[in-house]
Amino acid sequence: MKPLYSRNQNLQVTKSDLKKKGLTAVQATMVEPNTQGKGLLGIGYLKPLPIVATEYVPETNSKGNPVYAQTSVQTYSIFFAQYENTYIPAGDEKLYSFVVVRTLGPITASDCATQLGMKQNNVYGLTQTEYENNSFQHPVYTTMENTPLYFRYAEVPVIIQITPGRLDNVPVGAPNFPLTPSGVQTQRGMLPMPPYPNFSTYFGQTGGTAISLGGTVGFLDLSVRNPTTVQPTAWLWNFGGTGACAGATGATAQNPLVSFGATGSYTVTLTATNTNGTSSITKTNFVIVS
Repeated sequence: MKPLYSRNQNLQVTKSDLKKKGLTAVQATMVEPNTQGKGLLGIGYLKPLPIVATEYVPETNSKGNPVYAQTSVQTYSIFFAQYENTYIPAGDEKLYSFVVVRTLGPITASDCATQLGMKQNNVYGLTQTEYENNSFQHPVYTTMENTPLYFRYAEVPVIIQITPGRLDNVPVGAPNFPLTPSGVQTQRGMLPMPPYPNFSTYFGQTGGTAISLGGTVGFLDLSVRNPTTVQPTAWLWNFGGTGACAGATGATAQNPLVSFGATGSYTVTLTATNTNGTSSITKTNFVIVS
């Protein structure tokens, strides 16, 4: 990797050099001199973090004896970090990349962000259960159906701390992730997700329909069914008014037949559910009765 500055002795990385790399949270004085070309993005090694004494608040108990209350901050050994790729052509959409950090021992999210040279609000801690089971939504991109794009934390590349108090001397960025088995089951293809609901009339009308008073409309569930991991297993319809009659079970049928006994405009909502969650779609003024 090309150094950021000259190979002459006793030269320090500059603030401008760090800004070019998108490391605005790293101060030039935090980098060891004469380590150019090493560490995070080639800026050099970060200096060890200063040792901060634990804060204690003197108190006394009911008998007047001194006791001490320690100020506690939540610590974690697993962190999710979101990088902002700032050096892309003007006018292009901002890109994001992600990494899970495993530290040698519990530390705070603030310390993890400092060691990575990242903004603190781009790093947050995860419990082991959250890491194995939860997902996060991509801040920019969506699916082809314009629905939120989610990833499991357990599917994100992992970097592992190798030196206490330092994270600038581990490889960050593919293909250099030191991947290790996490014990989490993986699968090929699309990850399990909540349904992507959609619907039309029996005649294929997706934008709406107009009928006479007392007429009926057949609703057809068009929710995505391939792959099977997103298929809905339950449906709940709201036909937008008391004038709509779907019968005793029509509101939970997959393809209900509904009669409309009052004039007006009816907004229809389909809520689809599977084992991974629930999603809804609403079409305003879908049925016009005159």
